[in-house]
Amino acid sequence: MKLFIMCLAAVVAIGSGVYPQGTAEGWSHVSPLIELAAFAEDEQLEIKELNTTLKEDFHKDELKQIQQQITDYFDVPQITTQHTSDATKYIYHDGQKTDDIDETFTVLVPNNESNLFEVVYTVTSAGTTPLAPQIIEQITDRVKARIFTENITNYSFIKSEYSGMINEVLFYQKFKKTFNIATIEVSTEESWTSRSGYTSRWDQAIDLPDGTMNVQFATRNLGNRTTITFGTPILTAEY
Repeated sequence: MKLFIMCLAAVVAIGSGVYPQGTAEGWSHVSPLIELAAFAEDEQLEIKELNTTLKEDFHKDELKQIQQQITDYFDVPQITTQHTSDATKYIYHDGQKTDDIDETFTVLVPNNESNLFEVVYTVTSAGTTPLAPQIIEQITDRVKARIFTENITNYSFIKSEYSGMINEVLFYQKFKKTFNIATIEVSTEESWTSRSGYTSRWDQAIDLPDGTMNVQFATRNLGNRTTITFGTPILTAEY
């Protein structure tokens, strides 16, 4: 039922014009995840995974309240606790998950005298899920309203594949032009490349020695196929 409601909401949003398209100034006001997914689809990439991760630090006085809010979020919460010498980690899942959207909360409580603990929320979907980017946006908007504050950090990425070899330089130039990216750093090895850059299109950014970045693009040659991973402000995935 939850997935059906999210699909319905996404259809309504698209029908209302909320889709990756330029405004009068040539920019879009929709989320990076939806824009990146639209780019992948336009380039006929096979989307394998979509991911959004939300992070925020809270004061330890709020620990019990946040844990209760997370528990109440799931219909059948399933909690795993892990202890290390540095911290205690609480991992929350939905014990009755039946669809292709996977949600996880991780609460990391340091054992030291720090007054802060970290909450990490991750939602992942396979690329075959209908309207997956729109569904993820609907879900994350709900989670932000229930758990997080305006101090949140938002990471999004897409893993995709191209059948065969790809001209990485030319493909990146197309990606760069589409999102008006100024390249900041480039790393290249025998089978993979990683490029970091900045675009005024998205707000959140990370400071690097060579400049501010909020978009990362990586490719890996696997012989008969090429994996292409891109996201903002930095990739949190293996590539």
